[in-house]
Amino acid sequence: MRDQKNQAGKEARREEKRVEEEPGQPAREQTRRETDLAREQAVQKEQAGKETRREEKRIEEEPTQLAREQARRQTDLVREQAIQKEQAGKEARREEKRIEEEPAQLAREQARRQTDLAREQAIQKEQAAKEAKRKEKRIEEERTQLAREQARRQTDLAREQAIAEDQEAIRRKAKNQPPE
Repeated sequence: MRDQKNQAGKEARREEKRVEEEPGQPAREQTRRETDLAREQAVQKEQAGKETRREEKRIEEEPTQLAREQARRQTDLVREQAIQKEQAGKEARREEKRIEEEPAQLAREQARRQTDLAREQAIQKEQAAKEAKRKEKRIEEERTQLAREQARRQTDLAREQAIAEDQEAIRRKAKNQPPE
C-alpha cells in the first residue's frame, strides 16, 4: 500500500514539473527542429558535394577507362589472331604429315590384304586337300564294303547251296531207303 502512495506522490510531482516547464517546451522543440533541419541540410549538401566530386572524377577518368578498354580489346584480338594462326599452322603440318604417310599407309593396307588373301587361299587349299583325302578314304571304304558285301553274298549263296545240296541228298537217300 505504501508503494502505491509513494508512486502516486512521484506521479503528482512529475505532473507539476511538466506543467511548470510547459511554457518553455515549444521554444525548445522549435530549436531542436531547426537544429535537426540544419543538420539534415548540411548532410544533404555534403552528400551532394561528394556526388558531384565522384561524377567529376568519373568524367575525368572516362577517357582513360575507354583507352584501357580499347587497348584490352586490341590485345585480346591480337592474342586470338595469334592462336588462330598457330592452329592453322598445326593443321597444315598435320595435313602434310598425313599426305606424307598416306603412301606408306596404303602399302601397309595392301600388304595386309595380300597376307589375308594368301592366308585365305592356304586355308582353302588345306580344306580342299582334306576333302580330297576324305573322298579317297570314303571311296576306299566303299570298295572294301562292296568287297565284304560280295564275299558275304557269296558265302551266303554257298551256304544256301550247301544246305540245298544236303536237303537234296537227304531226299535222295530217303527215296533210296525202303520204308520201315
